[in-house]
Amino acid sequence: MTTTYPTPPAPFTEAQRQRRACICCGGDQGDLIPDGHRYVQTGPATAPLGWAVVAHPTCRSTPQEEP
Repeated sequence: MTTTYPTPPAPFTEAQRQRRACICCGGDQGDLIPDGHRYVQTGPATAPLGWAVVAHPTCRSTPQEEP
């Protein structure tokens, strides 16, 4: 899994933020698997806000490890 820090404002949809759509392509059809966390900066003196995300196996930001 990976952790990325997108440049605010992150244009994620509500479905992506709620793990109902792929964080990479936005699609909601097919298998969705965990793909780490995404973070957005909430202010200059505050901690980033993060949440768990899902992605299609073919869209994942990091390749799945071979068994």
